[in-house]
Amino acid sequence: MNTTALGDTLSQLDRELTELTGPSAPNLTGTSLRALFTGTTQLLSTLREHLAGTEDPRLALELASAGQALADEAARMRVTAADRLAATNAHTLHPDELDALRTTGADTSRDAQRCTGRPSFLDPAALLASWLHLPYTEAATLIQDASDLIGRRNPAGQSVPPRFTHLGALFTTPDPTRTPVLHPSLVQETSRKLAKREPKDLTFEGTGTEPTLRHTDGRAVEEHAADVLRGAQSVKEAEKHVTKLISSAATTPGTATKASVRRGLYALPVRNALSREFLLRVSTLEGEVLDSLIAQANNPRTRVGQAVRTNPGAPAPSHDEAEASGTTEPTSGEQNGTDEDEDAASAVDPSILEPAVPEATTEPNTASSGFPDFLPEGVGNEARWDPEETETIATVPERALNALLDILTTTTTTTTAGGGARIRPEVIVHLKLENLQDLAAGDARTAHGVHLPPGELRRLLCQAEIIPAVFNSKSELLDYGRAQRIVPVKLKRAVLARDGGCIVPGCTEPPEKVEFHHIDPWWKGGETKLGNLGALCRGAHMDADAGRIQVVLVDGLPHVILPKHVDPEQQPRRNTYWD
Repeated sequence: MNTTALGDTLSQLDRELTELTGPSAPNLTGTSLRALFTGTTQLLSTLREHLAGTEDPRLALELASAGQALADEAARMRVTAADRLAATNAHTLHPDELDALRTTGADTSRDAQRCTGRPSFLDPAALLASWLHLPYTEAATLIQDASDLIGRRNPAGQSVPPRFTHLGALFTTPDPTRTPVLHPSLVQETSRKLAKREPKDLTFEGTGTEPTLRHTDGRAVEEHAADVLRGAQSVKEAEKHVTKLISSAATTPGTATKASVRRGLYALPVRNALSREFLLRVSTLEGEVLDSLIAQANNPRTRVGQAVRTNPGAPAPSHDEAEASGTTEPTSGEQNGTDEDEDAASAVDPSILEPAVPEATTEPNTASSGFPDFLPEGVGNEARWDPEETETIATVPERALNALLDILTTTTTTTTAGGGARIRPEVIVHLKLENLQDLAAGDARTAHGVHLPPGELRRLLCQAEIIPAVFNSKSELLDYGRAQRIVPVKLKRAVLARDGGCIVPGCTEPPEKVEFHHIDPWWKGGETKLGNLGALCRGAHMDADAGRIQVVLVDGLPHVILPKHVDPEQQPRRNTYWD
């Protein structure tokens, strides 16, 4: 688009917007609407192309903000369009009308031509899927979103409020002053999670259907979910609290559904000849064990964490090999220039924090994967299962699978890849003193935020290797550590029991990767004690040591003051993701 065309487009857009926002705004014709959309799209495309090579980071941030604002408005527009398609029975439009609409704007001076008998499409979702080239399931989900967030219709065709009125208000009426911005996609996702727990909406069939999932205070869960979204500091925090809120209500006796409590390992249909898919559903306590396994499998600073990063059976690289290839990660002290690398947290036994050293194999006919191939001598590589296959680095899901399969397939008489120790998932329970004294009604949560009801708590406390972290009535951790420079394991657990994880708002690094920061630096006389330690992820620890963020104590709890460009108010804040 040249300068003249761009100027004409801006002038036309200005005229259209003035008419639309005026006191007597006319109804848009199909031709005007298409011209408005086309001109807007061309304008945005021109701006993007113009800024594609900018060297000014401020303009790059402006472009990012514009793109996100457009994406948010596009999400609302898609659901609004789905609502109007359903309300106007657009699937009954005549094929000739649809063909004409592909090339020219709608002639709104006359009534739309509709089918006199069988409609062109089965339902509005089928039309939407065909018109936008979407999978039918995605189109049907948009129609469902419209019913839950914008409005429904009764058998007489009259409009009635949406099923989730509080979430609908958040979706359709954004708050421009809210910081951070509440993305409509997060509201959509919350609505979909709730819809899975609710019965089918039969309002259009004549049976009034309202939310049935209730909180313990009697209010609808969707109302609580809307409150969570309004006050969340980050997307991850909102997703976690909403999921916990819905799961807790859905598994409460009297409202629980069979699907929400049924455990099992389900084989899914085979869709790929080279792989299989399974659905695993476990209890909350069993899920905590898997959370610990996954977190430890993703820790590259342990032997087992290195072992599962390669193909199953492939020997993990030695420390020298890793350094030569540049795959090792520097310690906290190497990055920061300090002597606090010993503060790095690890929930695993210290004996497995050594670099992985593969053991030499003397088995004949051993393939590159490390497994014996059981082929006669002289057979070529074409008969092996992985002839001359290069080693690949496992993805995050593959690491978790490798760790799980290692536990399932390794016997007591064999060793893991590289001769390292096996992952031992560890469950740490946080509970208050009054709950410990009344185990019949008390509950607790795990280090990964899993809520444990009284029955699970009592059963867990009876098992071996359970570490109780006890709080007093003021939620202050009873100090069971001692002052020294290197943070002892028990004191690390105490800090994690108090902080849950990294205290920087919005951070979701698992507790296994947290490091421990001396608020009053050790080299300045600070002590290694509970009141002088704060849990930080590696990046935040570097920021604190470099002075980019400040860690301060507020009522005995460490809080973070973020940079001014992130938090202009410069208020001490604390991560609520772990609450």
